[in-house]
Amino acid sequence: MFNTFYTAFLSEKYKLLRNRQIFGVLLLPALLILLIDGYIIYDIMKTGSAAAVPNPWKVLLGRYVFQFFYLLYPIVVAVYVYACCEVEYKNNNYKILFTLPLSRLNIFLSKVLFILLTVLFSVLLAYTAFLASGYFLSKLYPQLGFKNYDYRTVIFYTFLKLFITLSAIAMLQLALSLIFRSFIYPIGISMFMLVFSVFTVNRDFSDFIPYTGAYKAFLNIVEENDAFARLDYSNVVMTVIFILISFFLFKRKGQF
Repeated sequence: MFNTFYTAFLSEKYKLLRNRQIFGVLLLPALLILLIDGYIIYDIMKTGSAAAVPNPWKVLLGRYVFQFFYLLYPIVVAVYVYACCEVEYKNNNYKILFTLPLSRLNIFLSKVLFILLTVLFSVLLAYTAFLASGYFLSKLYPQLGFKNYDYRTVIFYTFLKLFITLSAIAMLQLALSLIFRSFIYPIGISMFMLVFSVFTVNRDFSDFIPYTGAYKAFLNIVEENDAFARLDYSNVVMTVIFILISFFLFKRKGQF
């Protein structure tokens, strides 16, 4: 059982590592943080001085980073998940898959695992870049006051909840990409739900919309919120539900 799953996973890794979108989901968030660092340094050089701000982890760095993250990250994940499915659509590769001596469950779970691992490594890379940026700016401009605040707990839980959110979004997008072969529908639905979740963030039902977690990540970092809420538990459940739905679609249609 394990050997066949490992074989399926290696096959997925070989196919998807050749996909350029994987480098986008891995590197773009961390690159964005570096660009924001450059903007902060440029702004300080332009004004000629670096004045202390109340908790620069959230007011200076976190506010800029997560304003982009909540708009960018879900779309990047949606594009990546669709690209993972498009690999199988080309030349009817799914027919070749099912001629291999591997169960459909192993093939499906290997793809799910690879997608979730990619999202995990992307968030870990962004988390590391975020912390490194704060320490770098604190060395370059001590007067900003980064060292005066221990914000590590809030940062850790914000990124943890962001990973949970992105996992739910990734599995929802996997289900959509199994239903629609066209690029327009999965990505269009993702963009619509992202905008819709921002407008309904204060409604009770928004906790059951995975995309709400992206905007809540921004609120968490600026409001110093490190507690798990109903939204976070809902996203864990949503991840499992959409994995099951995706497997049902996989078995029913027999395609990726």
